[in-house]
Amino acid sequence: MDERRRRQDVGAVRAAWPTRRSLALAWAVAAFGFAALLALADAASGPLDDPDPARARPGVLDLDGLPAPAPQVAAGVPRPGRRAVVFFARPTGVAPLCQALARRPLPSDVDVAVVANGAGGSCGPGATLVVDPSAAHARSFGLDVPRDGGAPVGYAVVDAAGRIRYRTLDPGVAARLGEVATMVAAV
Repeated sequence: MDERRRRQDVGAVRAAWPTRRSLALAWAVAAFGFAALLALADAASGPLDDPDPARARPGVLDLDGLPAPAPQVAAGVPRPGRRAVVFFARPTGVAPLCQALARRPLPSDVDVAVVANGAGGSCGPGATLVVDPSAAHARSFGLDVPRDGGAPVGYAVVDAAGRIRYRTLDPGVAARLGEVATMVAAV
């Protein structure tokens, strides 16, 4: 009787297991779903985004060889003993960034520079505008080249000791100054 009952139990367990066909179907559906998600994520990337998504707005200080000494982009920016944010923009992005900084300024103890790879003018009080057509400043800060191969668009955060603690490509930074303030507060 025990042997018969054991065989029934084993048979019941085997009947509850999925078949190879149902496992293969589940695997194919999952693979298709992940492929669709990857395609959607790639389609959402723009030409100004970082080619390496892991490096785009990671939200963590001191990644990828940081901290590193910060080069000066203008007289007194960054300056010793003060934190700084150096924004990098293309000519079409300078006005929206400067307007956003005027509406939502960073703390007064933070030096702000906007490095544009073209155009001139002013960014208003509280921000120094630097024209850099060759994007040499962006390279000296170690920003990646965006997908389109042009000048980087993003920002770097410098601590009071004059070290770059955070850098990222962020073409939508004008709409995300709250994130910038969070990173500044972290240094």
